[in-house]
Amino acid sequence: MQWSSLLPLSLPLAALALTACKTLPAVPITTPKPLEVNLNMRLDVYQYRGDEPLDKEAAKNATEATDRMRNRMQEIQTLKNNQLIGEDHRGQLLIREVPPGDWGVQMKKAVAAENEDRMLLMRKKAKDSNRPLHEIEDEQWRLRTQQAGTGEWIEVPGASPGSFQWKRVGAATTPPVPQPAVPTTTTTTTNTTPATPATPASPSATPTTPKP
Repeated sequence: MQWSSLLPLSLPLAALALTACKTLPAVPITTPKPLEVNLNMRLDVYQYRGDEPLDKEAAKNATEATDRMRNRMQEIQTLKNNQLIGEDHRGQLLIREVPPGDWGVQMKKAVAAENEDRMLLMRKKAKDSNRPLHEIEDEQWRLRTQQAGTGEWIEVPGASPGSFQWKRVGAATTPPVPQPAVPTTTTTTTNTTPATPATPASPSATPTTPKP
């Protein structure tokens, strides 16, 4: 009687024991890490170009160079007004005369800084427009010479192709005309005039008295 009464209870317990012996598969509750990394990389490629950090740095440098040039504009103009510097055919400044003392030292520093900033901007423009640097230099040279004031020194094309010469704006400058080379030969001149014959001596005009 006792075993028969326990039988209904033993069957559910046996089934529960068999179920506990089985291993259930793990259910992932988080997104795998590789999927998250790939998603971020795709967003980065979509939102930014690969060279954008370099472009941002170049743009920052160009802005700073422009500000520096604006701050020294009055100093550069004073040097031009005193005919100490001029605009050359590369779009940069050239020192023509160095004043003595501290002014000369400061002038050299200002001209070097100005040329460095000009070159930075010209290189950036050449890169952005995909053109050679010498084309940008030529453009800047022509622009700056057109904007030069009366009395300033500028470099202009010379008489022969590829040559340049300096002139002051407003001064009458006539390009030198190339002259043909004159051969330096020694010419021997022969005297073709016939020699004048010698005149014979005239006889004495005094008569001779005969002897008796």
